[in-house]
Amino acid sequence: MVLLDDLQEIEKRLDAEGDTKAVRRAFWRIISKMKRQPRAGVSESEIVKATEIRNRLFRHPVVMGVGKGVFLFLLCLVLALLAYIWVLMYLVVDFLWLNVILLVVSIFVLYGAYPIGRYFGGKIARVQFDGFYRYSPGELGLKIEYSSYLRTTLRRRKWVFGFPVIWIFGFLAVEVILAWFLNPAGVWGAFIILVLFPVFYVAIYFRRTGELYRFIRELRIEREVKRRSVY
Repeated sequence: MVLLDDLQEIEKRLDAEGDTKAVRRAFWRIISKMKRQPRAGVSESEIVKATEIRNRLFRHPVVMGVGKGVFLFLLCLVLALLAYIWVLMYLVVDFLWLNVILLVVSIFVLYGAYPIGRYFGGKIARVQFDGFYRYSPGELGLKIEYSSYLRTTLRRRKWVFGFPVIWIFGFLAVEVILAWFLNPAGVWGAFIILVLFPVFYVAIYFRRTGELYRFIRELRIEREVKRRSVY
């Protein structure tokens, strides 16, 4: 129950000092230790207390339920894909405008695809969600139900973050293939965004945030735990 004592101390600091960077760093260090423990070595009271503190630090309120949000983003994804195919097959414009329009439509495809990828990642990892929160004025994020995240296994947990990355690049590859077969003149719009997206992911990674950063972090924890169990 050492972790529980540490968490209770963090809770006291949070009450006294407020939501400071020092308190956050101390809390995430405890979570890092918790992830490296065998699942049987983490008590339910520790999981509950960690979830309570995390929810105080992550204060974004849920603005849309999981089911409704997934339906709306899936609808956006389907409509954007249909628009992408229509532009490839029927829109008569010059080479430059064709690729500019396809690039813009591709952004809407990714806008609809990402939350769906996060949702399926949660299903693979057996992690639940509280609902959708407002990440920015024009973007909604899918808020993890943190106790289920801590309860799942180390082997599964990484896919909450890893699957959306694979999912997004899968859609980008599908767009390139569709353009190649339906209208090769429009392949550049899809190809440019396929090239730019890894640059975006790497830039976000070095800011120590984003799905790629979290995926690699969980991979490192898993590898460290496995190596320690061998020796």
